[in-house]
Amino acid sequence: MNRIDVYFTPAEAGRADLAGRQIVVIDVLRSSTTIATALRNGAAKIIPVETVEEAKRLAGTLDAKTRLLCGERQGKRVDGFDLGNSPREYASARVAGRTLVFASTNASPLIAGALSGMPQRLLGYVNVGAVAATLVADGGDVAIACAGAQGGFSLEDAGCAGALVSRLVAGGSPVRLNDAAEMALAFDRVHGGDPEAVLRRSEHGRYLIELGFGEDLPLCARIDSVPVVPVVRDGRIRGAG
Repeated sequence: MNRIDVYFTPAEAGRADLAGRQIVVIDVLRSSTTIATALRNGAAKIIPVETVEEAKRLAGTLDAKTRLLCGERQGKRVDGFDLGNSPREYASARVAGRTLVFASTNASPLIAGALSGMPQRLLGYVNVGAVAATLVADGGDVAIACAGAQGGFSLEDAGCAGALVSRLVAGGSPVRLNDAAEMALAFDRVHGGDPEAVLRRSEHGRYLIELGFGEDLPLCARIDSVPVVPVVRDGRIRGAG
């Protein structure tokens, strides 16, 4: 691994040359956490789509007994969907063996849009150690794309990017970092010991608390609690690790 670049917004990642890179997508609150949880709890696969309309069309082509329509807009479950975007909804009894069609506000348009066709790994605090281990094992240069919030910067994704960069540079071998990776690493060195505090200070974290999803924040902040690496390949997300 010679280089690690962080992109704080989807537009930055969309403009970058990512060919040959190991791509990591972050949406701590809450898609990365929810998808890792669903896979740990036995979901067969997850199909990310960019829009609610696309999700509904795709769901209509699948067996209603084995698929679930999942996702949110502005943090709230879409009317008519089976599940929203809270990891607490994705228990084994609900998702085991199912195909999940997933449309979220921030992560899905990045995964299935700007980065479509590229292999990706999904990262949250809950699986940072597992993702870091797979990146080190593969050895290639790394590009970390933050889903952000409404196309802009988000504190929680930047903080999680720093947690990953910290683990990747811990071996001491020289690695080139872009400015955003340096910033994320510096943030982690000061604030990385308390991810939940980072989430609670973040604008989106405060918004979720106002919506009544405050119980999600400690789950999303629990480092290495879901040691699954969601891998996006050929438009499908499956678990590794």
